[in-house]
Amino acid sequence: MHYGHAIGIPIPGMGIKPNIEDGLPTHRPLPSVDLALLPQERRALRIRNSVGASFVLFAIGSGAALFVFSDDLRDFVAGIVSSNRIDENEVEANRSSQRPNARKAEATLTNQSSLTDPDRREAPLEPEKELIAAMKPVVLESNQTAMTADAFDTPEGLQQSVKRFGKARGFRDALLSAGASSGEANELIEALTSLVDFRHCQPEHELLFERDQTRRLVRFEYRVGITEIYRATRGKEGKLVGRAVEIPIDKSRLAKGGYISRSLRQALETVGLGGGFAGVFVEAFEGHIDFKKDARAGDNFKAIVDHEYVNGTFIGTGTVHALEYHSQRKGKLLAFWYEVKKGKGDFYSAQGRTMQGGWLRTPVQYDHISSKFNLRRKHPILKRVIPHYGVDYAAAPGTPVKAAADGKVSFAGFKGANGNLVVLNHNNGFQTFYAHLLRIARGIRFGVSVEQRQVIGSVGSTGRSTGPHLHFAIKRNGRFLDPATQLNGPGKPLPASEESKFRRLKQALINELEKIPLAAAPEDSEISPPQEETEALPQGSESLDVF
Repeated sequence: MHYGHAIGIPIPGMGIKPNIEDGLPTHRPLPSVDLALLPQERRALRIRNSVGASFVLFAIGSGAALFVFSDDLRDFVAGIVSSNRIDENEVEANRSSQRPNARKAEATLTNQSSLTDPDRREAPLEPEKELIAAMKPVVLESNQTAMTADAFDTPEGLQQSVKRFGKARGFRDALLSAGASSGEANELIEALTSLVDFRHCQPEHELLFERDQTRRLVRFEYRVGITEIYRATRGKEGKLVGRAVEIPIDKSRLAKGGYISRSLRQALETVGLGGGFAGVFVEAFEGHIDFKKDARAGDNFKAIVDHEYVNGTFIGTGTVHALEYHSQRKGKLLAFWYEVKKGKGDFYSAQGRTMQGGWLRTPVQYDHISSKFNLRRKHPILKRVIPHYGVDYAAAPGTPVKAAADGKVSFAGFKGANGNLVVLNHNNGFQTFYAHLLRIARGIRFGVSVEQRQVIGSVGSTGRSTGPHLHFAIKRNGRFLDPATQLNGPGKPLPASEESKFRRLKQALINELEKIPLAAAPEDSEISPPQEETEALPQGSESLDVF
């Protein structure tokens, strides 16, 4: 998995509770659609009968001679008179045995048209069935829509329908609401259990059903995103078999650079990298520069990054190969992405050490700090002074939360006012705490070892919380410490066996960075290109926003 991929981040945390724990749950059957006539339906039936009878009397009084010479018209009126004599209870009895479906509706329209079209005349329906077919309403579940744009016939003659997960209580509920039978839901859950974490279902996810002419389910797809699709198809024995669909991704390498005038985010948008890319700079250079305090108008940057596309549609940022930042306060900063193992990499300095030291002081890409470490803080809910033993990072629900250092899980679950909580034990008597999580990542449980920057959960607002944020705390030997004071030491060095390969890659990336032209400097005459080694703050300059 490469760094910075934009797909798969669950933004709208809905807190959907699964209805699947150990095995399949019991589930109430869907209510029957064969209901007795409602009062308004009874009134409508009486009105129809009255109008029909009036029409018959008028026709008899004004066209008696015509009836004598027209057999077809005489049969037509006779049918209406017979239908008007149907008892309401008989209509209700017939309704319970007639289920609405597209095939019967089409047959009804065909027979009705044959009454007026001599070329298509066929044996008419019996009067009772004719009346029932004309009055039978189409019944849809409350969270379904009529299959128009969502359904179409494939060249093979199979019918497809697509429904959103919506507000279903769980995966089984979503399947039933989308039209699956109880047996089909059981089959699909069994086929996909090893592939899909049903706790992470979101309202915007899609369910695709493909059926043959007998309405038998032959293919199903659960679409999490454009690059994450799970499919279940019938095997040789007729059993549904699930698998993850591999989506081909096209990559385009971009090399961009520019000057900062108002903010890093605005400058990145100007050169076409997108404002969200600012978070990559913040994370890569954490501990080396504080962009909220140290960024100045006139600083410049360069980046080499892959953009990813599916069928020509941009889906997000892929591998970030190299970053360069020229700061008027901190000098020249470089970071290179290197994978010691395929799919597992990190940013390294030019000296071959990880950019991050022993701790990630910010284990989440946040919007702002909503509350700092404060032993005399007045609690916003309890309205009394209660020490705040950590830092609150406000962020969008679903934002990934990462382990601040290598460690082992000592607690993972719900714990009172902390909401969903993960506690990690580290070397030298350290512990880290991650509270109010929307959800805990799959596989994070007691006793499991985790690596620094491994995703352990996502930002939420569970427990005693006023809004979505991560409460991050550090404790050593039973005493809480201010995370802001835990400075990063030197990063981990590369294994000796990787040093020569890294040096060759680093030099190639440096050569590529040097060739990147910088976007035009800001028009403000007071802003000049930065001086790389200048440590003093330029007179009159002000710190800039990152985002």
